[in-house]
Amino acid sequence: MCVCILFFPFPLRAGGFSLTELDLGSGCGVMDSSRVEILRALAASTSVDPEPARKTVSLSSPELFEEPFVVLSCYGAPRALDYDEIRSLRLYLASGGTIFANDASGLRRSPFAAWLTRALELALPEAPLKPASREHPLFKSFFMSVAPGGRFDLEREPSAAEYGGRYAVIFSRNDLLGVWPRDAMGRYLYEPSSGGERRRREGEKLTINILIYALTGSYKQDAVHQPYIMQRLRELDAVPGVKR
Repeated sequence: MCVCILFFPFPLRAGGFSLTELDLGSGCGVMDSSRVEILRALAASTSVDPEPARKTVSLSSPELFEEPFVVLSCYGAPRALDYDEIRSLRLYLASGGTIFANDASGLRRSPFAAWLTRALELALPEAPLKPASREHPLFKSFFMSVAPGGRFDLEREPSAAEYGGRYAVIFSRNDLLGVWPRDAMGRYLYEPSSGGERRRREGEKLTINILIYALTGSYKQDAVHQPYIMQRLRELDAVPGVKR
């Protein structure tokens, strides 16, 4: 069996990995059910120890730099960032941090997409958002992602801002986080706008891939073929609620 060593560019806290949210005010946030389901799937799929409690950080907080990965999920445009926040955003991304931006609006030309584009033009002008290459490790960091996923059908693949040879910002217009939440009876809250359960499964797979890619700085292009990874994929077949 191959032993896979995961390199984390930021130190993980003793309490475990949190799906930490970047706090930019109203109109943004991850549903509690989405967070619980994602962390449950991550724990079942990997050796990552998740921390289920909700955690938020601001661009002005020193705690931001303790987080290897933060989520920004919005229905609308957040407020404009000031100079110090733009500077902090650049420093975070340049230091190895990763932001997953999720557009939950379902709008093809959304205010959030326009806001994110502008924020990155100010903070990281040398790394504009571009469609992610289907050959990139992002699509095979754990699962083989072969088709578009998410609650909406607005793009074939997410966009990404590449800095220092890695994707520092990953942006989905398809609302990947919208395929996860369930009600108290365990039923999904939202149905994909098209593609049915296949689109949901692909959205789940890509979400986990984004987390693994962000946390695994030493990931290699052919890592998906390693026996250890393939064994973990087979084990997922026996885990309720985790599909591939």
